[in-house]
Amino acid sequence: MVDPLPHNLKRPQLRSFPTLMGLFMLLRGVGLAVGETKPKRIVLIDPRVHEQWQSLNPIERYFNLTASCLYDTSRDCVGMRSRGVTGLVNEFTEHYLRFQERATVFSDERSGNRYNIGGSVADCLLHQLGWIRLAYEATPKPGKAATVRRIERTDFGDAMFVATCNFGFYDDRMTHSLQKKLQPIFPNWTTILAPSEPASREGNHTFKVSLGEAWRRITASADVDLEQLAEASLASFQFDRDHLYQFELRDSTGNSITIAGPHLDDASHFADEMHVGELPLLIGEAMVFHYDFGDDWRFEVTLEAVVEGEASELKMIAQSGESPKQYDHEGW
Repeated sequence: MVDPLPHNLKRPQLRSFPTLMGLFMLLRGVGLAVGETKPKRIVLIDPRVHEQWQSLNPIERYFNLTASCLYDTSRDCVGMRSRGVTGLVNEFTEHYLRFQERATVFSDERSGNRYNIGGSVADCLLHQLGWIRLAYEATPKPGKAATVRRIERTDFGDAMFVATCNFGFYDDRMTHSLQKKLQPIFPNWTTILAPSEPASREGNHTFKVSLGEAWRRITASADVDLEQLAEASLASFQFDRDHLYQFELRDSTGNSITIAGPHLDDASHFADEMHVGELPLLIGEAMVFHYDFGDDWRFEVTLEAVVEGEASELKMIAQSGESPKQYDHEGW
């Protein structure tokens, strides 16, 4: 925002401005920005997190943003695959180690083909955090955004790289660990920003479970766990239940999360331990029910409504379309 990116674009999009993509990722990662889908898809400032933010001193603001960028920020919220990893600490390390010279100057060829969009976002975030300084061409080419002509490391960036990215393999890469490490140097960093936790939601939930053109509408009370929802979804399509599965969705910060079936290992969430009322889904949002990792059935499960009242039975209440054959292999 302070250093706008020059461009000569007729129809610019978010991906045209890695500076803004990085800022948006930071807002989502730190919890200041949250999404809504009804009545239309918008992004809002979370008032509870904003109130915390207003009470922070400048040092705390800077390091909360830095820690979020390193450990919590996700590419998912801007349409770039995160490969299940949150935070940019590894990418920052890789990029910073490329800057072996104090200053690097780029020609047209080198500048145009240096990185993909993800790398450009990482550069812009390093610039916004003060680790490097980017200089762009003065006059962008027609139909293009300005390209980087010079990257210069800063003394502050060199020090921050050693302090934040030079952790050992077994070090705890978390915000509180970074605070413990840096507080002797920056004693004014006393507060860590706490994102709002989604409240558990009561009421009867209506889901539309779709597979291609066919769909089934299922109702479930808030205390139904996702293992039960998985079984009801499979039964509604006359599928057997002999295979592994997981639910795939995004949380309120835009990070991708996986809720694994109880027979999978090494997951942060399990279907038989999470209830429908705890899902971080807004009305109108969908998650993927990924069943049978060999045949890769991917059901779309959309939360259509939540209605207060006495807990309803877990059941299918409407359907459309024929179920596909689960096993359509010759000689099965």
